[in-house]
Amino acid sequence: MKSNNYNDKFTYLFEEYSIDKKNIKFLLAVSGGLDSICMFNFFLKNKFNFSVCHCNFNIRKDSKKDLMLVKKLSQRHKINFFSKNFDIKKYARKNKVSLQTEARKQRYEWFDCLLIENHIDLLCTAHHIDDNLETVIYNLSNATGFRGIRGIQVLRGNIFRPLMNFNKNELIDYAQLNNLEWREDSSNKSTKYSRNRIRLKIIPQLKKINNSLEKSVIDTSRNLSEMEKFISFQISKLKKEYVENLENGFKININKWKKKDFNFFLFKEYLNQLGFNYSQSDDIILSYNGISGKYYESEKFKLIIEREFIFLLNKKKNNYKINFSIKKDGTYNLYERNIKFEMINSSSLVLNKNRNVAQLDLKKVKFPLVIRNWKNGDFFKPLGMKKNKKVSDFLIDKKVPNYIKIFQCVILSDNKIVWLIDHQIHDEFKVTNKTEKVLRISIN
Repeated sequence: MKSNNYNDKFTYLFEEYSIDKKNIKFLLAVSGGLDSICMFNFFLKNKFNFSVCHCNFNIRKDSKKDLMLVKKLSQRHKINFFSKNFDIKKYARKNKVSLQTEARKQRYEWFDCLLIENHIDLLCTAHHIDDNLETVIYNLSNATGFRGIRGIQVLRGNIFRPLMNFNKNELIDYAQLNNLEWREDSSNKSTKYSRNRIRLKIIPQLKKINNSLEKSVIDTSRNLSEMEKFISFQISKLKKEYVENLENGFKININKWKKKDFNFFLFKEYLNQLGFNYSQSDDIILSYNGISGKYYESEKFKLIIEREFIFLLNKKKNNYKINFSIKKDGTYNLYERNIKFEMINSSSLVLNKNRNVAQLDLKKVKFPLVIRNWKNGDFFKPLGMKKNKKVSDFLIDKKVPNYIKIFQCVILSDNKIVWLIDHQIHDEFKVTNKTEKVLRISIN
């Protein structure tokens, strides 16, 4: 009877969040630990359409036993099973992050691939009430803002957490009632990890102060979730008025935004939605009245301050770092434009003063040419001038906005700039009456 009560508790969240149990395909992330094995058993009992995936991070010597348990369980019940080995130590060192951070990044990237490749609707993880409590305390100690202390969401995007109705003791009881087999992760008892210290040391002390700690956190999480909806609504109103969509990102009129959001609370939350942390947001707000051109980066965006505007450029759409060789004539891609190199006789040349065209004396040019982004210290002698000029000074004189400067490229011959693309050629490479052949470069 008790097991049936647990099943009612399990299916409650499906009803609460309008999850179509009969027609949705689920992907269960199963580690082999008690929580995920309970989740597996609930899905099995309810005859849901699900597959199982398992990550082996090869951190513990006995991690292969976890894999074998999950694989055996899936095969026994004829459940589609996926597994992957990860070398997170290598990438954690390379990216200078903790093993936990790198493991989370890589597993969710893999989960996303599995969902797409196998046409699966929802990923399910085995987070529960105790995990939520740990997360809230951890985030509270790391100044993550109200979203951090709101805790783990039951449903976020394509991730569903069906055990968020259960505490750890209930899952232990359920597993024992159903004679489930699971693996114990020895690293869960190590206090060298922050979350373990919270679970093993801090939470027991907090429960001495408030023996209804879990309920208090759940109630607070619900209230903060409602507050988040209200804040998101207010941000959407400001975005409609003061955020302009660009081909490669967004443009924010920060002066006008400020009139409606004087202390920038909503602006900071908007930046947080775009992946900037609160420390970065504070710096951005302090900097916007300062020198133009300062920039900040999140995982997805590059933010540039440009007088009364802030530009947010999509990094995936605009991989602004360019450096490649041109070994012969032909047409090449430069960002979303085409740049064409052609060799013509001077007798058929018609001088073109368009900024998108460069006409150079072919004899003075040495292949391979290099196209790259300009950088501080670059200089050239603009056409008609007798002295060199820094590229940075040239762009300032031309009042080129900082959000465009990051895409500015130069073409070099033998380490010398021959063309500041879209602006001016180097005087030494100009066509003269002695020129026999011309290198014509055009961009559109």
